[in-house]
Amino acid sequence: MTGKDMLRGIQNLDAAMIEEAEFETFKRSRAGLSGRRKLLVLLAAALAAGSMIAAAAYTRWSATMQFGSYGGVQPSEEIKKQAEKTGLSMIPTGADDGGQETVSATDNDVTITLAQTVMDQNGGKAIFRIQGLKLEEGQSPWAWYDYTIDGKDWTQLGISGGSQFFNGTTLDEQGNWVNVKDGKPASGYDYQLSDGSIEFSCDFAWDGKDVFGKEMVFTFTGLGITGEKFEDEDIMTTPGKWELRWTLQGSAKEPKRWTPDAKIGHWDLTLAEAEIGQYSMKFTYRLGDAYADVMDFVERERWDPTPAGIRLKDGTDIQNPSGSGSGEWDAENHLFTEIHSALGTVLDPEQVAGLYFYAGSELNEEGFRVEKPYYYIPLE
Repeated sequence: MTGKDMLRGIQNLDAAMIEEAEFETFKRSRAGLSGRRKLLVLLAAALAAGSMIAAAAYTRWSATMQFGSYGGVQPSEEIKKQAEKTGLSMIPTGADDGGQETVSATDNDVTITLAQTVMDQNGGKAIFRIQGLKLEEGQSPWAWYDYTIDGKDWTQLGISGGSQFFNGTTLDEQGNWVNVKDGKPASGYDYQLSDGSIEFSCDFAWDGKDVFGKEMVFTFTGLGITGEKFEDEDIMTTPGKWELRWTLQGSAKEPKRWTPDAKIGHWDLTLAEAEIGQYSMKFTYRLGDAYADVMDFVERERWDPTPAGIRLKDGTDIQNPSGSGSGEWDAENHLFTEIHSALGTVLDPEQVAGLYFYAGSELNEEGFRVEKPYYYIPLE
């Protein structure tokens, strides 16, 4: 068996990567090995340790979670290992190998399979793989869906979130958008992976609600494409019904907590508490008496007190980590609490060194509002 044969045996690896793998020269950069080269190093180490099964578990993550970070930092193998160990990540692989039972449905020659879930006490993400949906060049996919938890509609439960398709691009080590398939500069979106499938993900924000152990029923009622223009209606090309059922599970690992009690910039605004977990964050701000409430602050200062980034102990900055969010205003104590779930990437809270915030915004020469430089608040 060749090295390529072993790579082909692992789910979700791009065929182009496999063909190039044995011929690439390993190069180190300031940020370390690239994602493609890290894979080969990981597999070599796993084989030497006799742990090929464990290595495969971490490399078959969905493309959405493997490459879809919009914070500019993809999850390392150690981060993935932690996510598997704590139950944050669940990958249905079928009962034959001891994993969760495969969740799948087929209608109108299209099969939708639950590929991965990443969930904690505040929310998470479910990633689905769609096989058989045909797209022409330049078309963007669309989905119609609904879901219930424990028989209750998501609106009854007060759960918020959003959805998106993985567009086939990722950030490289220099911060440039490139195609996942070949690493070349991205000139557009390529939604179809090398096996022809498309990944769709849905974010959930349940803010501490008791959902683990309860049944999720996620129902797709149609697939299609977006309208050519933003104002155009989306077009359902493949009607049908795909009902997927599974028991929600995730990480109950407690987040790391700090009480910086630090003033943010020039505003009468204090970061009172910060909680950061593997896949969610919670911040509590204290507003000065000059503001009636948080909306008064936002309207007057034209700025939302949301972190612009997270700084890790090794100096890495994760930009725009916020995911689905919700907030609560405590009028009596003048406190605003904001929860962000389904973050831009999976984190190791022990490696967090600090937070940075936009220093407000201003109009540029063209009349567009742009962010000012950052304020930094250390947490360690």
